[in-house]
Amino acid sequence: MHWIKISCILCMFGCFKDFRPSESFVTDYLTGPWKNFTADEVNQQIYPVSTYSYLATLILVFLITDFVRYKPIIVLCGASGIVTFLMIILGQTVIVFQILEFFYGLFMSTEVAYYTYIYAKVDKKHYQEVTGHTKAAALFGRSMSGLVAQLTASFNLLNYHQLNFITLSANTFATIWALFLPPVKQSIYFHRASVSDVEQEKGTLDYQLQHSSDPRGSPSRSDRDESRRRRYAASGAPLLRKIKDAYALLWKHFVQAYTNYRVAKWSIWWALATCGYLQVISYIQLLWQTAVEPGDMIYNGAVDFVYAIVGATTVFCVGRIQLNWSLLGDVTLSVFSLLEGGILVGCSYSYNIWLLYAGYIIFGVIYHTMVTVASFEVAKSISEDSYGLVFGINTFVALLAQSLLTFVVVNTLLLNIREQFFIYGSYFLVLAVVYIAMGTINAVQHYRSGASFHVWVGNKCPIASDAHSIEPSKSEHNGS
Repeated sequence: MHWIKISCILCMFGCFKDFRPSESFVTDYLTGPWKNFTADEVNQQIYPVSTYSYLATLILVFLITDFVRYKPIIVLCGASGIVTFLMIILGQTVIVFQILEFFYGLFMSTEVAYYTYIYAKVDKKHYQEVTGHTKAAALFGRSMSGLVAQLTASFNLLNYHQLNFITLSANTFATIWALFLPPVKQSIYFHRASVSDVEQEKGTLDYQLQHSSDPRGSPSRSDRDESRRRRYAASGAPLLRKIKDAYALLWKHFVQAYTNYRVAKWSIWWALATCGYLQVISYIQLLWQTAVEPGDMIYNGAVDFVYAIVGATTVFCVGRIQLNWSLLGDVTLSVFSLLEGGILVGCSYSYNIWLLYAGYIIFGVIYHTMVTVASFEVAKSISEDSYGLVFGINTFVALLAQSLLTFVVVNTLLLNIREQFFIYGSYFLVLAVVYIAMGTINAVQHYRSGASFHVWVGNKCPIASDAHSIEPSKSEHNGS
Protein backbone atom coordinates (compact mmCIF):
# COMPACT_ATOMS: atom_id res chain seq x y z
CA MET A 1 0.00 0.00 0.00
CA HIS A 2 2.86 2.37 -0.85
CA TRP A 3 0.47 4.63 -2.79
CA ILE A 4 -1.69 5.18 0.32
CA LYS A 5 1.35 6.39 2.26
CA ILE A 6 2.26 8.84 -0.51
CA SER A 7 -1.34 10.04 -0.74
CA CYS A 8 -1.51 10.66 3.02
CA ILE A 9 1.74 12.63 3.01
CA LEU A 10 0.52 14.80 0.14
CA CYS A 11 -2.91 15.28 1.73
CA MET A 12 -1.31 16.54 4.93
CA PHE A 13 0.35 19.28 2.88
CA GLY A 14 -2.94 20.12 1.13
CA CYS A 15 -4.87 20.31 4.40
CA PHE A 16 -2.46 22.77 6.02
CA LYS A 17 -2.00 24.72 2.79
CA ASP A 18 -5.75 25.43 2.74
CA PHE A 19 -6.00 26.07 6.48
CA ARG A 20 -6.17 29.86 6.18
CA PRO A 21 -8.64 31.23 8.78
CA SER A 22 -7.59 34.84 8.13
CA GLU A 23 -9.07 34.72 4.61
CA SER A 24 -12.64 34.52 5.92
CA PHE A 25 -12.30 38.13 7.13
CA VAL A 26 -9.54 39.46 4.89
CA THR A 27 -11.58 42.31 3.37
CA ASP A 28 -12.76 43.52 6.78
CA TYR A 29 -9.14 43.28 7.95
CA LEU A 30 -7.86 45.41 5.07
CA THR A 31 -10.58 48.06 5.43
CA GLY A 32 -10.45 47.98 9.23
CA PRO A 33 -8.21 49.89 11.67
CA TRP A 34 -5.24 47.57 11.04
CA LYS A 35 -4.64 48.68 7.41
CA ASN A 36 -7.19 51.48 6.77
CA PHE A 37 -7.60 50.89 3.04
CA THR A 38 -10.78 52.10 1.38
CA ALA A 39 -13.15 49.65 -0.31
CA ASP A 40 -12.28 51.20 -3.69
CA GLU A 41 -8.54 50.68 -3.10
CA VAL A 42 -9.11 47.04 -2.22
CA ASN A 43 -11.51 46.52 -5.13
CA GLN A 44 -9.65 48.32 -7.91
CA GLN A 45 -5.98 48.46 -6.91
CA ILE A 46 -5.18 45.46 -4.70
CA TYR A 47 -7.35 42.44 -5.54
CA PRO A 48 -6.98 42.62 -9.37
CA VAL A 49 -3.20 42.13 -9.13
CA SER A 50 -3.57 38.53 -7.91
CA THR A 51 -5.78 37.73 -10.92
CA TYR A 52 -3.17 38.98 -13.39
CA SER A 53 -0.35 37.32 -11.43
CA TYR A 54 -2.20 34.00 -11.34
CA LEU A 55 -2.57 34.09 -15.13
CA ALA A 56 1.01 35.21 -15.82
CA THR A 57 2.65 32.64 -13.56
CA LEU A 58 0.37 29.67 -14.29
CA ILE A 59 1.61 29.02 -17.82
CA LEU A 60 5.27 29.10 -16.72
CA VAL A 61 4.62 27.01 -13.61
CA PHE A 62 2.61 24.48 -15.60
CA LEU A 63 5.41 24.01 -18.14
CA ILE A 64 8.25 23.66 -15.62
CA THR A 65 6.37 21.56 -13.04
CA ASP A 66 6.83 18.36 -15.03
CA PHE A 67 10.40 19.32 -15.97
CA VAL A 68 11.59 19.82 -12.36
CA ARG A 69 9.49 16.84 -11.23
CA TYR A 70 6.81 18.41 -9.04
CA LYS A 71 8.37 18.51 -5.57
CA PRO A 72 10.29 21.82 -5.99
CA ILE A 73 7.09 23.52 -7.19
CA ILE A 74 5.14 22.15 -4.20
CA VAL A 75 7.82 23.60 -1.91
CA LEU A 76 7.59 26.88 -3.87
CA CYS A 77 3.83 26.86 -3.29
CA GLY A 78 4.33 26.74 0.46
CA ALA A 79 7.15 29.33 0.37
CA SER A 80 5.09 31.81 -1.66
CA GLY A 81 2.28 31.38 0.87
CA ILE A 82 4.70 32.24 3.69
CA VAL A 83 5.84 35.39 1.86
CA THR A 84 2.24 36.39 1.15
CA PHE A 85 0.94 36.12 4.69
CA LEU A 86 4.08 37.58 6.23
CA MET A 87 3.67 40.65 4.01
CA ILE A 88 -0.02 40.88 4.98
CA ILE A 89 1.04 41.13 8.62
CA LEU A 90 3.82 43.68 8.04
CA GLY A 91 2.58 45.67 5.01
CA GLN A 92 0.87 49.07 5.29
CA THR A 93 0.84 50.63 1.82
CA VAL A 94 -1.00 49.86 -1.42
CA ILE A 95 2.23 49.12 -3.30
CA VAL A 96 3.31 46.55 -0.69
CA PHE A 97 -0.06 44.84 -0.93
CA GLN A 98 0.13 44.81 -4.71
CA ILE A 99 3.48 43.02 -4.41
CA LEU A 100 2.04 40.48 -1.98
CA GLU A 101 -0.90 39.94 -4.33
CA PHE A 102 1.66 38.93 -6.95
CA PHE A 103 3.01 36.30 -4.55
CA TYR A 104 -0.55 35.23 -3.76
CA GLY A 105 -1.12 34.68 -7.49
CA LEU A 106 2.07 32.59 -7.55
CA PHE A 107 0.81 30.70 -4.50
CA MET A 108 -2.40 29.84 -6.35
CA SER A 109 -0.71 28.91 -9.64
CA THR A 110 1.77 26.53 -7.99
CA GLU A 111 -1.16 24.48 -6.68
CA VAL A 112 -1.05 22.73 -10.08
CA ALA A 113 1.91 20.72 -8.76
CA TYR A 114 -0.11 19.61 -5.73
CA TYR A 115 -2.94 18.31 -7.91
CA THR A 116 -0.71 16.60 -10.53
CA TYR A 117 2.19 15.25 -8.41
CA ILE A 118 0.22 12.15 -7.50
CA TYR A 119 -0.32 11.18 -11.16
CA ALA A 120 3.42 10.81 -11.67
CA LYS A 121 3.92 9.00 -8.39
CA VAL A 122 1.26 6.27 -8.24
CA ASP A 123 -0.10 3.66 -10.62
CA LYS A 124 -2.91 4.72 -12.99
CA LYS A 125 -5.40 2.33 -11.38
CA HIS A 126 -5.34 4.50 -8.24
CA TYR A 127 -5.89 7.86 -10.01
CA GLN A 128 -9.57 8.17 -9.05
CA GLU A 129 -8.90 7.36 -5.40
CA VAL A 130 -5.95 9.71 -4.92
CA THR A 131 -7.77 12.51 -6.77
CA GLY A 132 -10.58 12.18 -4.25
CA HIS A 133 -8.08 12.18 -1.39
CA THR A 134 -6.38 15.41 -2.47
CA LYS A 135 -9.67 17.24 -3.06
CA ALA A 136 -11.06 16.03 0.28
CA ALA A 137 -7.92 17.18 2.11
CA ALA A 138 -8.19 20.67 0.61
CA LEU A 139 -11.91 20.92 1.47
CA PHE A 140 -11.27 19.67 5.01
CA GLY A 141 -8.58 22.29 5.54
CA ARG A 142 -10.88 24.99 4.19
CA SER A 143 -13.82 23.94 6.36
CA MET A 144 -11.70 23.78 9.52
CA SER A 145 -10.21 27.21 8.81
CA GLY A 146 -13.72 28.68 8.49
CA LEU A 147 -14.79 27.07 11.77
CA VAL A 148 -11.70 28.30 13.63
CA ALA A 149 -12.08 31.79 12.17
CA GLN A 150 -15.71 32.08 13.23
CA LEU A 151 -15.24 30.68 16.74
CA THR A 152 -12.24 32.86 17.54
CA ALA A 153 -13.99 35.97 16.17
CA SER A 154 -17.36 35.30 17.82
CA PHE A 155 -15.88 34.67 21.26
CA ASN A 156 -13.31 37.48 20.94
CA LEU A 157 -10.43 35.03 21.35
CA LEU A 158 -8.45 36.53 18.48
CA ASN A 159 -8.89 39.59 16.28
CA TYR A 160 -8.58 39.64 12.50
CA HIS A 161 -4.92 40.64 12.66
CA GLN A 162 -4.00 37.76 14.98
CA LEU A 163 -5.71 35.24 12.69
CA ASN A 164 -2.95 35.95 10.16
CA PHE A 165 -0.40 34.40 12.52
CA ILE A 166 -2.36 31.13 12.53
CA THR A 167 -2.48 31.17 8.72
CA LEU A 168 1.26 31.91 8.54
CA SER A 169 2.05 29.08 10.96
CA ALA A 170 -0.06 26.58 8.99
CA ASN A 171 1.67 27.53 5.73
CA THR A 172 5.09 27.31 7.37
CA PHE A 173 4.27 23.81 8.60
CA ALA A 174 2.99 22.85 5.13
CA THR A 175 6.23 24.07 3.53
CA ILE A 176 8.43 22.13 5.96
CA TRP A 177 6.22 19.06 5.47
CA ALA A 178 6.63 19.35 1.67
CA LEU A 179 10.38 18.83 2.07
CA PHE A 180 9.64 15.25 3.16
CA LEU A 181 7.55 14.37 0.10
CA PRO A 182 9.08 11.44 -1.81
CA PRO A 183 10.94 12.71 -4.89
CA VAL A 184 9.57 11.86 -8.34
CA LYS A 185 12.10 9.89 -10.42
CA GLN A 186 10.04 9.99 -13.59
CA SER A 187 7.32 12.35 -14.81
CA ILE A 188 4.65 12.31 -17.47
CA TYR A 189 6.37 14.37 -20.17
CA PHE A 190 9.99 15.36 -19.60
CA HIS A 191 11.29 12.38 -17.64
CA ARG A 192 9.79 9.25 -19.17
CA ALA A 193 11.34 6.32 -20.95
CA SER A 194 11.26 6.65 -24.72
CA VAL A 195 9.30 4.05 -26.66
CA SER A 196 12.34 2.72 -28.53
CA ASP A 197 14.44 2.28 -25.42
CA VAL A 198 11.60 0.66 -23.52
CA GLU A 199 10.93 -1.79 -26.35
CA GLN A 200 14.62 -2.66 -26.59
CA GLU A 201 14.84 -3.22 -22.86
CA LYS A 202 11.59 -5.18 -22.90
CA GLY A 203 13.06 -7.58 -25.48
CA THR A 204 16.14 -8.16 -23.33
CA LEU A 205 14.12 -8.81 -20.21
CA ASP A 206 11.66 -11.08 -22.02
CA TYR A 207 14.60 -13.12 -23.32
CA GLN A 208 15.91 -13.44 -19.76
CA LEU A 209 12.49 -14.58 -18.57
CA GLN A 210 12.21 -17.22 -21.27
CA HIS A 211 15.63 -18.67 -20.46
CA SER A 212 15.44 -18.43 -16.70
CA SER A 213 15.71 -21.84 -15.02
CA ASP A 214 14.49 -20.56 -11.65
CA PRO A 215 10.93 -19.13 -11.76
CA ARG A 216 11.41 -17.61 -8.35
CA GLY A 217 14.25 -15.55 -9.73
CA SER A 218 12.12 -14.02 -12.47
CA PRO A 219 11.72 -10.28 -12.04
CA SER A 220 8.23 -8.93 -11.39
CA ARG A 221 6.56 -6.47 -13.74
CA SER A 222 7.29 -3.57 -11.41
CA ASP A 223 10.94 -4.67 -11.21
CA ARG A 224 11.14 -4.78 -15.01
CA ASP A 225 9.57 -1.32 -15.32
CA GLU A 226 11.97 0.08 -12.74
CA SER A 227 14.91 -1.50 -14.57
CA ARG A 228 13.85 0.11 -17.83
CA ARG A 229 13.53 3.53 -16.22
CA ARG A 230 16.95 3.25 -14.57
CA ARG A 231 18.68 2.14 -17.76
CA TYR A 232 17.09 4.95 -19.75
CA ALA A 233 18.05 7.49 -17.09
CA ALA A 234 21.58 6.11 -16.99
CA SER A 235 21.90 6.45 -20.73
CA GLY A 236 21.91 10.22 -20.27
CA ALA A 237 19.29 11.21 -22.84
CA PRO A 238 20.20 14.65 -24.20
CA LEU A 239 18.25 17.54 -22.70
CA LEU A 240 17.13 18.88 -26.08
CA ARG A 241 15.82 15.46 -27.03
CA LYS A 242 13.84 15.25 -23.81
CA ILE A 243 12.35 18.70 -24.38
CA LYS A 244 11.50 17.94 -28.02
CA ASP A 245 9.86 14.62 -27.14
CA ALA A 246 7.98 16.19 -24.22
CA TYR A 247 6.45 18.99 -26.28
CA ALA A 248 5.60 16.58 -29.09
CA LEU A 249 3.70 14.46 -26.58
CA LEU A 250 2.09 17.55 -25.05
CA TRP A 251 0.81 18.62 -28.45
CA LYS A 252 -0.40 15.10 -29.25
CA HIS A 253 -2.38 14.91 -26.00
CA PHE A 254 -3.75 18.43 -26.55
CA VAL A 255 -5.03 17.62 -30.04
CA GLN A 256 -6.48 14.27 -28.97
CA ALA A 257 -8.33 15.87 -26.05
CA TYR A 258 -9.77 19.04 -27.55
CA THR A 259 -10.79 17.63 -30.93
CA ASN A 260 -13.18 15.39 -29.00
CA TYR A 261 -16.58 17.15 -28.95
CA ARG A 262 -17.49 15.77 -25.55
CA VAL A 263 -14.22 16.96 -23.99
CA ALA A 264 -14.49 20.39 -25.64
CA LYS A 265 -18.11 20.84 -24.50
CA TRP A 266 -17.46 20.05 -20.85
CA SER A 267 -14.11 21.89 -20.83
CA ILE A 268 -15.64 25.11 -22.17
CA TRP A 269 -18.21 25.15 -19.36
CA TRP A 270 -15.52 24.14 -16.85
CA ALA A 271 -13.26 27.04 -17.86
CA LEU A 272 -15.95 29.73 -18.20
CA ALA A 273 -17.74 28.74 -15.00
CA THR A 274 -14.42 28.72 -13.14
CA CYS A 275 -13.79 32.24 -14.42
CA GLY A 276 -17.07 33.44 -12.91
CA TYR A 277 -16.55 31.47 -9.70
CA LEU A 278 -13.08 32.91 -9.09
CA GLN A 279 -14.41 36.40 -9.67
CA VAL A 280 -17.25 35.87 -7.20
CA ILE A 281 -15.12 34.45 -4.38
CA SER A 282 -12.56 37.22 -4.88
CA TYR A 283 -15.06 40.06 -4.38
CA ILE A 284 -17.93 38.55 -2.35
CA GLN A 285 -16.71 40.00 0.96
CA LEU A 286 -16.90 43.51 -0.49
CA LEU A 287 -20.55 42.83 -1.36
CA TRP A 288 -21.25 41.52 2.14
CA GLN A 289 -19.81 44.71 3.62
CA THR A 290 -22.54 46.77 1.92
CA ALA A 291 -25.25 44.74 3.75
CA VAL A 292 -24.01 45.08 7.35
CA GLU A 293 -23.81 48.01 9.72
CA PRO A 294 -20.53 48.94 11.46
CA GLY A 295 -20.20 46.96 14.67
CA ASP A 296 -22.52 44.14 13.58
CA MET A 297 -21.36 40.56 14.10
CA ILE A 298 -20.42 38.96 10.79
CA TYR A 299 -20.42 35.24 10.11
CA ASN A 300 -18.05 34.89 7.17
CA GLY A 301 -16.17 32.03 8.85
CA ALA A 302 -19.34 30.07 9.54
CA VAL A 303 -20.41 30.56 5.91
CA ASP A 304 -17.06 29.24 4.67
CA PHE A 305 -17.42 26.22 6.98
CA VAL A 306 -20.97 25.38 5.82
CA TYR A 307 -20.02 25.99 2.20
CA ALA A 308 -17.04 23.59 2.37
CA ILE A 309 -18.91 20.85 4.26
CA VAL A 310 -22.01 20.93 2.06
CA GLY A 311 -19.82 21.15 -1.06
CA ALA A 312 -17.78 18.12 0.00
CA THR A 313 -20.97 16.13 0.67
CA THR A 314 -22.57 16.92 -2.69
CA VAL A 315 -19.33 16.24 -4.55
CA PHE A 316 -19.09 12.84 -2.86
CA CYS A 317 -22.73 12.02 -3.67
CA VAL A 318 -22.62 13.10 -7.30
CA GLY A 319 -19.66 10.80 -7.84
CA ARG A 320 -21.83 7.82 -6.85
CA ILE A 321 -24.95 8.67 -8.87
CA GLN A 322 -24.95 6.91 -12.24
CA LEU A 323 -26.76 9.26 -14.60
CA ASN A 324 -26.60 9.47 -18.37
CA TRP A 325 -24.62 12.71 -18.50
CA SER A 326 -24.26 12.41 -22.27
CA LEU A 327 -27.98 13.13 -22.53
CA LEU A 328 -28.55 15.19 -19.38
CA GLY A 329 -25.28 17.14 -19.34
CA ASP A 330 -26.29 20.11 -21.51
CA VAL A 331 -29.67 20.47 -19.80
CA THR A 332 -28.14 20.24 -16.32
CA LEU A 333 -25.40 22.75 -17.14
CA SER A 334 -27.94 25.19 -18.59
CA VAL A 335 -30.34 24.89 -15.63
CA PHE A 336 -27.62 25.33 -13.01
CA SER A 337 -25.96 28.16 -14.93
CA LEU A 338 -29.36 29.86 -15.06
CA LEU A 339 -29.76 29.36 -11.31
CA GLU A 340 -26.27 30.71 -10.60
CA GLY A 341 -26.91 33.74 -12.79
CA GLY A 342 -30.24 34.39 -11.06
CA ILE A 343 -28.58 34.13 -7.62
CA LEU A 344 -25.87 36.65 -8.52
CA VAL A 345 -28.31 39.11 -10.09
CA GLY A 346 -30.51 38.81 -6.99
CA CYS A 347 -27.49 39.36 -4.73
CA SER A 348 -26.63 42.54 -6.63
CA TYR A 349 -29.96 44.03 -5.44
CA SER A 350 -30.34 42.46 -1.99
CA TYR A 351 -29.24 44.13 1.25
CA ASN A 352 -30.24 41.20 3.45
CA ILE A 353 -26.96 39.66 4.66
CA TRP A 354 -28.57 36.28 5.31
CA LEU A 355 -29.83 36.06 1.74
CA LEU A 356 -26.37 37.01 0.52
CA TYR A 357 -24.80 34.30 2.67
CA ALA A 358 -27.31 31.70 1.46
CA GLY A 359 -26.84 32.74 -2.16
CA TYR A 360 -23.07 32.38 -1.87
CA ILE A 361 -23.33 28.88 -0.35
CA ILE A 362 -25.78 27.67 -3.02
CA PHE A 363 -23.69 29.23 -5.79
CA GLY A 364 -20.48 27.60 -4.54
CA VAL A 365 -22.06 24.17 -4.02
CA ILE A 366 -23.52 24.20 -7.55
CA TYR A 367 -20.15 25.15 -9.01
CA HIS A 368 -18.17 22.45 -7.20
CA THR A 369 -20.78 19.80 -7.97
CA MET A 370 -20.90 20.50 -11.69
CA VAL A 371 -17.12 20.95 -12.00
CA THR A 372 -16.77 17.50 -10.44
CA VAL A 373 -19.15 16.11 -13.06
CA ALA A 374 -17.23 17.94 -15.79
CA SER A 375 -13.91 16.56 -14.54
CA PHE A 376 -14.96 12.92 -14.53
CA GLU A 377 -16.83 13.25 -17.83
CA VAL A 378 -13.70 14.71 -19.42
CA ALA A 379 -11.57 12.00 -17.79
CA LYS A 380 -13.67 9.30 -19.47
CA SER A 381 -12.71 10.59 -22.91
CA ILE A 382 -8.98 11.30 -22.60
CA SER A 383 -5.76 9.45 -21.98
CA GLU A 384 -4.97 9.08 -18.28
CA ASP A 385 -1.65 10.83 -18.89
CA SER A 386 -3.60 13.89 -20.09
CA TYR A 387 -5.36 14.65 -16.77
CA GLY A 388 -2.81 17.22 -15.65
CA LEU A 389 -2.60 18.79 -19.11
CA VAL A 390 -6.37 19.28 -19.46
CA PHE A 391 -6.60 20.56 -15.86
CA GLY A 392 -3.87 23.12 -16.56
CA ILE A 393 -5.27 24.28 -19.91
CA ASN A 394 -8.81 24.65 -18.59
CA THR A 395 -7.51 26.62 -15.63
CA PHE A 396 -5.43 28.82 -17.94
CA VAL A 397 -8.46 29.59 -20.15
CA ALA A 398 -10.48 30.39 -17.00
CA LEU A 399 -7.81 32.81 -15.80
CA LEU A 400 -7.51 34.40 -19.23
CA ALA A 401 -11.26 35.05 -19.23
CA GLN A 402 -11.14 36.25 -15.60
CA SER A 403 -8.31 38.68 -16.35
CA LEU A 404 -10.28 40.10 -19.28
CA LEU A 405 -13.41 40.39 -17.13
CA THR A 406 -11.44 42.08 -14.34
CA PHE A 407 -9.78 44.50 -16.74
CA VAL A 408 -13.10 45.56 -18.30
CA VAL A 409 -15.42 45.54 -15.28
CA VAL A 410 -13.09 46.57 -12.44
CA ASN A 411 -10.21 48.55 -13.95
CA THR A 412 -11.80 50.15 -17.05
CA LEU A 413 -15.49 50.71 -16.32
CA LEU A 414 -14.77 51.21 -12.58
CA LEU A 415 -18.15 49.76 -11.61
CA ASN A 416 -19.14 49.62 -7.96
CA ILE A 417 -19.42 46.22 -6.29
CA ARG A 418 -23.16 45.81 -6.87
CA GLU A 419 -22.90 46.71 -10.53
CA GLN A 420 -20.06 44.20 -10.80
CA PHE A 421 -22.20 41.39 -9.40
CA PHE A 422 -25.00 42.27 -11.81
CA ILE A 423 -22.48 41.78 -14.65
CA TYR A 424 -21.30 38.47 -13.17
CA GLY A 425 -24.90 37.27 -12.93
CA SER A 426 -25.56 38.27 -16.53
CA TYR A 427 -22.40 36.39 -17.53
CA PHE A 428 -23.83 33.14 -16.15
CA LEU A 429 -27.21 33.82 -17.76
CA VAL A 430 -25.52 34.10 -21.17
CA LEU A 431 -23.66 30.85 -20.44
CA ALA A 432 -27.01 29.22 -19.63
CA VAL A 433 -28.52 30.34 -22.96
CA VAL A 434 -25.58 28.83 -24.87
CA TYR A 435 -26.00 25.46 -23.18
CA ILE A 436 -29.79 25.54 -23.56
CA ALA A 437 -29.21 25.77 -27.30
CA MET A 438 -26.64 22.96 -27.19
CA GLY A 439 -28.98 20.81 -25.08
CA THR A 440 -31.82 21.33 -27.53
CA ILE A 441 -29.64 20.29 -30.45
CA ASN A 442 -28.42 17.26 -28.49
CA ALA A 443 -31.99 16.17 -27.65
CA VAL A 444 -33.12 16.55 -31.28
CA GLN A 445 -30.16 14.45 -32.44
CA HIS A 446 -31.03 11.72 -29.94
CA TYR A 447 -34.67 11.77 -31.07
CA ARG A 448 -33.86 11.61 -34.78
CA SER A 449 -31.37 8.78 -34.25
CA GLY A 450 -34.12 6.75 -32.53
CA ALA A 451 -32.05 6.44 -29.37
CA SER A 452 -33.77 5.82 -26.05
CA PHE A 453 -33.86 8.72 -23.63
CA HIS A 454 -32.45 6.79 -20.69
CA VAL A 455 -31.85 8.99 -17.66
CA TRP A 456 -30.07 6.34 -15.61
CA VAL A 457 -26.97 4.47 -16.76
CA GLY A 458 -27.08 0.70 -16.33
CA ASN A 459 -29.06 -2.36 -17.29
CA LYS A 460 -32.21 -1.21 -15.52
CA CYS A 461 -33.60 2.05 -16.71
CA PRO A 462 -36.57 3.41 -14.68
CA ILE A 463 -37.13 6.37 -17.00
CA ALA A 464 -37.14 5.92 -20.77
CA SER A 465 -39.13 7.39 -23.61
CA ASP A 466 -38.72 4.37 -25.92
CA ALA A 467 -40.79 1.39 -24.77
CA HIS A 468 -39.18 -0.91 -27.34
CA SER A 469 -35.71 -0.57 -25.90
CA ILE A 470 -34.54 -1.44 -22.40
CA GLU A 471 -30.76 -1.42 -22.86
CA PRO A 472 -28.97 1.96 -23.16
CA SER A 473 -27.96 2.64 -26.73
CA LYS A 474 -24.35 2.78 -27.83
CA SER A 475 -24.66 6.44 -28.77
CA GLU A 476 -25.70 7.31 -25.24
CA HIS A 477 -22.57 5.75 -23.83
CA ASN A 478 -20.27 7.32 -26.36
CA GLY A 479 -21.52 10.86 -25.97
CA SER A 480 -22.80 13.25 -28.58
